[in-house]
Amino acid sequence: MDMTVRAVAMLICLLLVVTPIACAQSSAGRGDNDERPVGERLENLAERLRLGLTVASVAAYSPTLADIRHHAQQLINMLEGAQGQHYVRPFQPLDEWPGIMPELVVISTRLDGQAFEPETRTQIAAAVNNTRTFLSLALEAALSGRDQRRLDLATLDMLRVYSYLAAAYEAPCDTAYVPTLRTLVRILGATGTDPSV
Repeated sequence: MDMTVRAVAMLICLLLVVTPIACAQSSAGRGDNDERPVGERLENLAERLRLGLTVASVAAYSPTLADIRHHAQQLINMLEGAQGQHYVRPFQPLDEWPGIMPELVVISTRLDGQAFEPETRTQIAAAVNNTRTFLSLALEAALSGRDQRRLDLATLDMLRVYSYLAAAYEAPCDTAYVPTLRTLVRILGATGTDPSV
C-alpha cells in the first residue's frame, strides 16, 4: 500500500478514534471503588476493548514507524492502565483510569464472590482465563510493535494486537469459538448475576 493511501486511511481512522478515546477514558475513570453492577462494568470493558480494536487497526495502517509506536503506546496504556509497568503519561493528562487488564481482575474477583450454578461458574472461569490470556498476548505484541525498528515488522505486530483483541472480544461467529468477554456479558447480563440462581 503506498504512503498516501496509508496516510489518508490513518487520518480518517484518527478522526473516528479521538472522541471515543476521550469518552471511554472518562467513563472508565472510576477505578476499584466503582460499585456499578458487574454486568455494567463488563459492558464498559467491552466498549474499551472495541476502542482498542480501532486503535490497533489505525496502528496497522499507520504510514510511519513513529505513528505505529505512538498507537502501540496508546494500546499499552489502555491495556495496563495508569498503574501499569509500561504506562507512559499522555501529553494531555487524563483521568487516572484503570486499564482493561486490571479491570478484568477486579471483575473476576467480584464474580468469585457470587453464587453461580457449577456449570455457569465453569463457563465464567474459562471465559475470564481466555480473555486474560488474549489480553496478555495483545500487550506482548503491542510492546514488541512499540520497540520495532522496521515499519513492516511493527505493522505485523499491530496486526497481531488486533487479532488478539478480536479474540478477547469474541466476535460472534457461526464457527467454533473460545469463550471470552462476550460470553461473560451473555451469561451475566446487565446485572452481573447468574439468572438461574
